[in-house]
Order: sequence, then structure tokens, then C-alpha cells
Amino acid sequence: MNTLPEQLADIEEIERALDCMEQSIRSKIRKVDVCTRYSSMQYLIILFEPQENQIPNVMERIFMHYYELCDREDFKPQYEYIKMTEAK
Repeated sequence: MNTLPEQLADIEEIERALDCMEQSIRSKIRKVDVCTRYSSMQYLIILFEPQENQIPNVMERIFMHYYELCDREDFKPQYEYIKMTEAK
């Protein structure tokens, strides 16, 4: 979650936005997937055996639902996809 450069958000606004993001994530991922707060402005989502080409769609659904829940546009969600590989 990023804030706009010209915006100074207080901790309550940040927590509200992160609560909206958590609700959105939990409602849009499957029961086998995992979501946890990773840092003060990040969530870690682990998708169990996803189809790689579907990950952008999953994230788009999460972000769209976030904007429905949280009417402020001071916070811009973004994601980074990192492929996990099996250790040999």
C-alpha cells in the first residue's frame, strides 16, 4: 500500500485503509490461500497452486473490492508477484 506523495496520512487513516484491504483480501481469496500482515503497510498473500496467468485477475478483484470498501483514494494498492520454487 502506497500513499500519494502529497498526502500525509495519520495512523488512523492508514489502519482504516489496511483494514479495508484485509477485508478485501480475505473475501476474494480461497480458503486454502493464506493472508497475513507483513509490515506496517503490507500484506503477504500466499496462493496455493495458482495458475500463473490468473494472478493478475485475482489481484484486480482484490483491488476493486478494496475501492468499494474504502472510499478514500489517498492509498494506492500495488502488488509484486514472486514465484515460489520447490527446494531440491
